[in-house]
Amino acid sequence: MKQIFSFFLLFCSFVQPAFALSPNDPFLDSLWYLDHIGVPEAWETTTGSSEVIVAVLDSGVDFDHPDLADNSWVNKKEIPEDGIDNDGNGYIDDVYGWDFVHEDNMPIPDVGLGFEEDAVSHGTFIAGTIGAVGNNTEGIVGINWSVKIMSLRVLDNYGVGDSEAVRKAIEYATTNGADVINLSFAGYDYSERFQEAVEKAYEAGVVTVAAVGNDSDGGLNINHYPSYPACFTNGAGSDDWVIGVAATQEDDTKAIFSNYGSYCTDISAPGTDFYSTFFQDDEWLEFSEEYYHGYWSGTSMAVPVVSGAVALLIAEYPTLTPSQIKIILQLSVDPVVQIGIVGRREMGAGRINVARAFSIAGQFGLSREELESVKPSTNIVVVPEAGSPPMVRVFSKNGLLLTEFLAYDEAFSGGVRVAMGDIDADGEDEIVTVPGKGGSPLVRLFEQDGTLIREFYAFREDLQTGFFVAVGDVNGDYREDIVVCADAGGRGRVKVFTQEGTGIEDLWPFGSTEISVRVTTADVDGDGLEEIVCSQGGGTSPLVRVLELDGTLVSEFYAYATTYDQGVFVAAGDIDGDGSDEIVTGTDEGGGPQVQIFNGTGSWIGTFFAYDDQFRGGVRVTVGNLSEEKNASASIITAAGPGGGPHLQIYNNHAELIGTFFTDQETDRQGINVSTWSL
Repeated sequence: MKQIFSFFLLFCSFVQPAFALSPNDPFLDSLWYLDHIGVPEAWETTTGSSEVIVAVLDSGVDFDHPDLADNSWVNKKEIPEDGIDNDGNGYIDDVYGWDFVHEDNMPIPDVGLGFEEDAVSHGTFIAGTIGAVGNNTEGIVGINWSVKIMSLRVLDNYGVGDSEAVRKAIEYATTNGADVINLSFAGYDYSERFQEAVEKAYEAGVVTVAAVGNDSDGGLNINHYPSYPACFTNGAGSDDWVIGVAATQEDDTKAIFSNYGSYCTDISAPGTDFYSTFFQDDEWLEFSEEYYHGYWSGTSMAVPVVSGAVALLIAEYPTLTPSQIKIILQLSVDPVVQIGIVGRREMGAGRINVARAFSIAGQFGLSREELESVKPSTNIVVVPEAGSPPMVRVFSKNGLLLTEFLAYDEAFSGGVRVAMGDIDADGEDEIVTVPGKGGSPLVRLFEQDGTLIREFYAFREDLQTGFFVAVGDVNGDYREDIVVCADAGGRGRVKVFTQEGTGIEDLWPFGSTEISVRVTTADVDGDGLEEIVCSQGGGTSPLVRVLELDGTLVSEFYAYATTYDQGVFVAAGDIDGDGSDEIVTGTDEGGGPQVQIFNGTGSWIGTFFAYDDQFRGGVRVTVGNLSEEKNASASIITAAGPGGGPHLQIYNNHAELIGTFFTDQETDRQGINVSTWSL
């Protein structure tokens, strides 16, 4: 077993601070560092969000603590004590996280087999600094008044752990929605598997914050004695997957015990004289009296200051990436006096200044308020069905061709499927494509001018069944996710990815089947979280299913008569302006051009024929807000299937035709697919 954790304690006096925004927590004056780094000024903007999750990988967190209970993460997908892995994540009854030391579902400190008092309370102490409930007339206040602390126990009662437990905990945190991972420990043994887990977390948009470590002899230069995980990097300097944190004291000089080194130290933070939450258990004399304790020092204390600041930034600017957050923190620092250290930036960019970080964060991302008010562009994207080159054409709502580009090699003629969404939250839609039959499962993301942003394979590269794609925020992180499913022959699998191409979830909405599956996303209940809506191709009934991300069935209904078996296309948008999306269906080739409209529970709302009722090429549908007003009712846009011309029609919420144009030569009869963005 490798020891990867150590901390160094001092017991000192403190100076009482004055706060700009003062919560009513009675021990507020013991938290000198809050005022010193500008946290109260940041509280004028936000005091945190329960939608932000910070995973504390440590000796366990006392999640029943009166100052932590309301901010403790609960896995709502798991049913307590039923002995079943309800959410399918590989951990049974993991309601409050997981203990990777004992491999059980109680990630709290365990004092039954011997202990060191400080080690037992270490995780609880860290959690309080990040997110003790604020303004509750109880104890202390965390940097975040509101947040969710995910307890993952990786250190035993003596503060000792091994890299394999930490690796598994990082993977758990990443898979289960953590935004920030706090690692208040360090060691000097390198682990490739540990590093791979950290890298994957970074690629999934998770910010990992770690201590550079302590040494009783004035601190080590980790340029010469690398400390992990702070020193995990790809070696090329372009990707530094961890924010490495050194410790300072009240006069902004290096704390005597803190390690340092420009290669791995990204930023410094206060790390002395900390007062925080303490593990409490009446059955043990050592833990029977105090819910709070101090005064501790160490780089272990500096890490939750940075993790807490990161969580606070994400609460206000939820689309910030790990690299953007690191840049913001480093651009906003105060200088550190490097007494006794030779070299530049040995303590990182400087000492964290949270108030200044908030003053510049708006240059890197949109605030929650701005995200709610932004109105993406309302262009319409058209791509061909099989038989034509894979040309993507972008039109204005009035039919003006704005740009065109090839999604794949010009020789490919299997057709293209397309979705649109504001992938990077910049107020402009991006275009996501997958190939039709005969193409490998290559997902491509483009700007509307055709600039390729990135690409990734959704399935194994030799699978050439053809694919369908949708875009929507299905996991509630304010970032558009990408949903991909296979055409006939793909076994009915639906896969969900982040915008970076990292897998989030796999679903089988109709079980294992060789029939094609089609997909869209829809907020059917108006809660701001989009569900996944699936239908099937020809050869089965016209069943539509609405699912949550974890596969839970929300509703199901038949879009057409149960005897109809030609296949169904699905789209969704808020057609009636009530805040919830309606589901719109169209027929596949062989069916008439009948468009149906349903609410989220499957209740029928209306129907109309988009083209001549004798046409049997089917009709593709999409829904988009083509008005200049953000909350206006969405329009239904239809495109003719094979045998019909490239004829696009726009209908309002009363099924009245309000616009029409051809997207190519009227004699072209291969059929087209269409997408736009629906708010």
